[in-house]
Amino acid sequence: MGFKGAGERTFSRRAQRYRFPVAAGLCFIIAFLAALPQAAYFLRLGGDFLTPLAASFYQQKDEFADTPVTLVVIDEITHQTPPFSETPEVAWTPYLGEVMTAIATADPAVIGLDMIFPKSIAGRNIAPGYDRSFLQALAKISARDKLVLAEARLSDTPIRPYTGQEIAVGGPDNIRPVHLTPDRDNVVRRHPAFLALENGDRVRSFAAELSARSAAAPSDEILIDYVTPAEHFPTYRFSDLYACYERGDSAVFEQFRGKVVVIGTALDIEDRHIGGNRLQRNKTPKILDVSCGRGAAQTAPTIYRASMPGVFVEARAVYTFLKATAPQAAPGWVIFLSVLIYLAGLSYAYFRLGPAAGIALFGASAVGLWVLSAALMARGVLAPIMSWLIGGAFLYVILYSYRVILEDQSKRWVMHAFEHYLNPALVNQLAEDPEALKLGGERRRVAVLFADLAGFTTTSEKMVDRPEALVEHLNSFFQIMAENIEAHDGYIDKFIGDAVMGVWGAPASVDESERRALGAALACVKAVDAYNAGTGDDLVIKMRIGISAGDVIAGNLGSKDRFNYTVIGDAVNRAARLEQKNKQWKTQILMDASIADHLPDETGVRFIEETQLQGQAAMTKIYTPEKIR
Repeated sequence: MGFKGAGERTFSRRAQRYRFPVAAGLCFIIAFLAALPQAAYFLRLGGDFLTPLAASFYQQKDEFADTPVTLVVIDEITHQTPPFSETPEVAWTPYLGEVMTAIATADPAVIGLDMIFPKSIAGRNIAPGYDRSFLQALAKISARDKLVLAEARLSDTPIRPYTGQEIAVGGPDNIRPVHLTPDRDNVVRRHPAFLALENGDRVRSFAAELSARSAAAPSDEILIDYVTPAEHFPTYRFSDLYACYERGDSAVFEQFRGKVVVIGTALDIEDRHIGGNRLQRNKTPKILDVSCGRGAAQTAPTIYRASMPGVFVEARAVYTFLKATAPQAAPGWVIFLSVLIYLAGLSYAYFRLGPAAGIALFGASAVGLWVLSAALMARGVLAPIMSWLIGGAFLYVILYSYRVILEDQSKRWVMHAFEHYLNPALVNQLAEDPEALKLGGERRRVAVLFADLAGFTTTSEKMVDRPEALVEHLNSFFQIMAENIEAHDGYIDKFIGDAVMGVWGAPASVDESERRALGAALACVKAVDAYNAGTGDDLVIKMRIGISAGDVIAGNLGSKDRFNYTVIGDAVNRAARLEQKNKQWKTQILMDASIADHLPDETGVRFIEETQLQGQAAMTKIYTPEKIR
């Protein structure tokens, strides 16, 4: 049968003994790795999954009263609106200068032009002097220290505004790089306060410069605040503002007073980036309608895209610098302790629960941690959600593999060795607790059934020359009895020659053991009748059944080297005596009052006699079911 050797069983017990040290070591290692600076990427990555829910927790202020940033965007509708629809974008500079002058009249904190014009049509052979009004507007606004132009530094050769613009704004001090800093997955979650130039100098980034000229001069890199809803950033369409300027309506420009104004493109294909709010549907602000605008009645279609225009990333960076709303990562020791405690709790549960319950617990805890982390992020704290979840999933795989490969060898050995010899309930009990394989017992109330083949001696004499057929005849009887006893939640205690002993209430407890025992007896009689209808006269099964109930001792009985699980007690003796009494009364089933008194009222039983059974001092009332005689 392939029993496991003593050495293998010792190994399984040792593996079980080391389960908690192994789990503790894994928890410590994962927590230590999560607290390392190199794990900061996973900390930021977790913020992507928290942002949508965290944004729903954000307490929206009234309108834009405390919003320091306002945007002006050149979108697809601007390109479709005259005069822009009839003019190449490089020739828009006069229009841009007029709108910027109107904005500057309202005294904004600073204007940032997130557009780069590296070439001009104002050359000698194209349109000399075409950009004069635009350059004059740049010079006038720069003279008040309220203008910052953008340059791009994506390679060794920067893309800068053409020379006339640089001169107009007073030189490179008013030009700053709009370089964004993506993570390894190309998602922009951070923004630098300073960037290094090719000559080794450090200059403020475009967003940091706008912040410095408005109120606060940042010094460190930040995590961009993607939690503040997009609706918190008032946004106007460039074509609308130009229409207002043409009509002389200056009221709309008062919206820019004291604000950081960021002007840039918001097109479908140009200058788009994936930010930490990539999982949100509404990641870009709605463009506000103005009564004097030509495009007030036009609405751009709303579609979900993971990317968004760079001008919105810059605006959020400026907002984050000014309002100090950057999510702050928890200190390393806090991350270490939180991951260690969470994983330690999961490990304990994983060793107590089955795989299905373990994954259910992990899923429930993941949802709870997600909600908690989102609530913390809405308050500016970035929790290590990815370390918790990755660590929990890793532990699930490792610890359950540990259990299956190492610990559960002993369970598999027990089940393999005894599955054909014992009741499944006892096999499962021993698999869960192999230490139960020792001598000892406990008091239980059980119902006991004895069934015996009537006339088996005579049948054996007739079939002396056909031993195989005799064994088949006996096994047919055992099969019928086993199937029906176990179908009624009973346990086959043993086969004794041509007899069967069934028990209800041990090793597993059952309700209404008396009713189940009688139900099994009736089912056995019915099954035997069906069997007899299809067999020859010499193989007809004739049986007698006795049933009793009471307190017994249930457990492993025998010697220290060889023992059986069984039950002993007066109820066992009475059931055996009742089975023999069937001979006297020519009945198939007899029971005593311990069974009859516990049956439902609708169960029909007939009283036969009150007698003293062999070996019994007390009198016993004997009954038989009404359904059979």
